[in-house]
Amino acid sequence: MRAVVAILVALAVSNAEPAGHLVQIDVSAINARGQAVLDLKPGDFELREDGAAQAVDGVRLVRDEPRLVAVFLDEYHVSAGATPRIREAMGRFVEQDLSPRDLVVVMKPLDSVLTIRLTVDRADARHAIETFEGRKGDHEPRNAYERDYIAGTPVRIEAARTQVALSAINALAVHLGSMADRRKTLIVVTEEIGRTERRRGQEYLPTLDTIVRSANRSNVSVYPLDPGEVSPDAAADPRADSFRVLAAETAGRTVAADLASGLKRAAADATDYYLLTFHSARPDDGKFRGVDVRATRPGVTLRARKGYVGPSADDAMRAALLARMNEPKVPVPVEPAPHASTLIRPWFGMSRGEGGKTRVTFVWEPAAHVPGERVRHSAARLVLTALAGDGTVLFEGPVGPTGPAAIDGPGTTPARAIFDVAPGRLRLRMAIQDVAAQEIDRDVREMSIRDLRGAVAIGTPEVLRARTAREFRTLDGRAAVPVAAREFSRTERLLIRFAAYGPSGTPPTVSAKLLGRTGLPLRDLQVSSPSTSNAENVIDLPLAGFATGDYTIELSAASGSADVKDRVGFRVTP
Repeated sequence: MRAVVAILVALAVSNAEPAGHLVQIDVSAINARGQAVLDLKPGDFELREDGAAQAVDGVRLVRDEPRLVAVFLDEYHVSAGATPRIREAMGRFVEQDLSPRDLVVVMKPLDSVLTIRLTVDRADARHAIETFEGRKGDHEPRNAYERDYIAGTPVRIEAARTQVALSAINALAVHLGSMADRRKTLIVVTEEIGRTERRRGQEYLPTLDTIVRSANRSNVSVYPLDPGEVSPDAAADPRADSFRVLAAETAGRTVAADLASGLKRAAADATDYYLLTFHSARPDDGKFRGVDVRATRPGVTLRARKGYVGPSADDAMRAALLARMNEPKVPVPVEPAPHASTLIRPWFGMSRGEGGKTRVTFVWEPAAHVPGERVRHSAARLVLTALAGDGTVLFEGPVGPTGPAAIDGPGTTPARAIFDVAPGRLRLRMAIQDVAAQEIDRDVREMSIRDLRGAVAIGTPEVLRARTAREFRTLDGRAAVPVAAREFSRTERLLIRFAAYGPSGTPPTVSAKLLGRTGLPLRDLQVSSPSTSNAENVIDLPLAGFATGDYTIELSAASGSADVKDRVGFRVTP
């Protein structure tokens, strides 16, 4: 298992003494049997920075959250003979090893960095994988850019291709860092990672060291995947050093030979882990800081990054000067930077709205805490503001947490927000409050709103849970609120609601299957079809007979030759 180190640095100009930098470390733990250990307490960790003991300020177990995964298919440095192997391995990884809730993007060397967008929609990822073609040693230009900018002798072409690949990998690492402060995974599919020589006038171009630095700043672990017949493990292989550096220095792993097992391990590394935070009083000198995290509980092994790169004094001064120079004389509204709060677990559902718009439903739950951890902040409610692309306010108001058998009742804070928006971009701001109505964090994000006006479409499946027969009876009706959680015990009973739309208001034919962890069908599920065009399809799913593990429900809707599918994943615990 592994850990990712992130630096959350607040730069300010002040006469006060600096309070230190908040450092966040992602730590995975396993026992002697290789199983994840999920009940560690703050006292079970011992942390040192450059050999000096540091107090751990906070520990939080991260589970059941969407993983953030980027894949770089280096066509320039993969031989043509490896093409089928890569298509098969990466196709299986995207379809089976990742859950429907995971966010993924697949990029090639000449793809524009402006098009980088992680999404749950697998269409773009599938297309990129299916059209992947190894071109190692093939210097024939295939587009205007290659003819104009990647031309010359084979040596010049290879140097240009190496620089293009390094720049694209670095751009992916930087982009992933802008999304969330938790763990991200970057899989680099290549047979070699070249090192470029710094020349006068090219000092700004990314190198292998630049990628390592960007990845460490962005909480990104890199997994170099070599599809070649010969694994770059031997010390004499000139590729070995680059692969080892990129993987070891970013808490990733080298994937070779058995690609399927290596990719499954990469997905597992990003599944269950702890977030440790501590304050570092080290100076702003931009130097590498070694971090050593160990478990005090016997039989527990931790996987952690070797350290992090601290902010430099120039970085701090530059940010402070720019902030002062850009400070407006008259206050001007500033769009807040994206930030995914670790205090909440949100869920967004989509269905058809009025006038060609999409209806969005929002619910949330407080994030789970590690047993034994002193809870400093606990989310009790939030104030949601939803804005269209032009800044129009679509919804603004308080939203309470949802949970088992939650009901929107009169005179209480609603447990969900519902509003209509035109397909496109949606901006969301959430002010998270504690029981005393004091703001403890903010969540700022953007999302893409689907257009559900196609011939056949499926709305986002809603999951409702009940722990008793009495609770289950309350789920009958639109007042019942879906839950954001996707982990349930075998004593619970689920109700899956989803809308399916056909052409001209004619309901399509719907079906559902239960899939296991590997993606293979286990059995068909009974779907209760609606009696009217405005009603929803329903699946009654008692969990008493389920074994512990991960499952997926695959929903299908068909009308004539048109059909669509959607999936909802969940985990069953004892």
